[in-house]
Amino acid sequence: MNIVLLEKITDEDLQDSIFITGFQGFGMVGYLTSRHLVLELKLKRVGFVKTKYYPETTIYTREIGVVYPFELYYGVVEGKKLLVLLNNGTPSVRDRTNYADLVARWVKEKKVSTAILVGGLDPSLRESEEEKYRWIPVGGYEGKLNAQLLENRHIIGPLALLIMFMDAYKVPGVAIFAYTELYRPDPRASAAAVEAIGEMLGFKIDTTRLLEEAKIIESIEAERERMLKTIEMEESERKGHPIYL
Repeated sequence: MNIVLLEKITDEDLQDSIFITGFQGFGMVGYLTSRHLVLELKLKRVGFVKTKYYPETTIYTREIGVVYPFELYYGVVEGKKLLVLLNNGTPSVRDRTNYADLVARWVKEKKVSTAILVGGLDPSLRESEEEKYRWIPVGGYEGKLNAQLLENRHIIGPLALLIMFMDAYKVPGVAIFAYTELYRPDPRASAAAVEAIGEMLGFKIDTTRLLEEAKIIESIEAERERMLKTIEMEESERKGHPIYL
């Protein structure tokens, strides 16, 4: 398992960069956030992570070419060097510990300044509608975010492994958990995560694309609910048992 660079990029380029990533967990928040940053900030693909049990899937796009499961993107935006790991797939269960270890060790060796890890959070924990996310400090991070800490709650999946290894290797950073719909993609939650990242970086990142995607998904969900209720009513009437909604 190793990191393969496709473009010429030096350790000096990567030093003091800000590393950002997430996975396809609850609401796909980590993935959607990473993807949005890559597209909106026009970052350049510079490499990928090669794992032992590599996913046997790819796709071709005119903008990128052949897509890899775990891609590294880099760019300088508003004077900030950004390094984004876009997890188009999920590492194999057999690979996940080594994957998290490799990524954490690599960013430590490249002397990144801060790591920002992103995931989704169960909305039942939300105390008010204004609350968009919670967070935890990692690796000795000394800054503060404008949100409550996520305390005494289990974190699961590949993001949990990455948090632990980042902390073990003393890579300072944060894990941001945006409140999300748990079982469908939630671009609106990703927009909240992007806004929080923008505050950390010191510049605004447009979330229009994510909010438009959210409206499309929400309209599809609303139509699906309407159709299910219609089918339920028709089935009840057919059986001679009216129901009241």
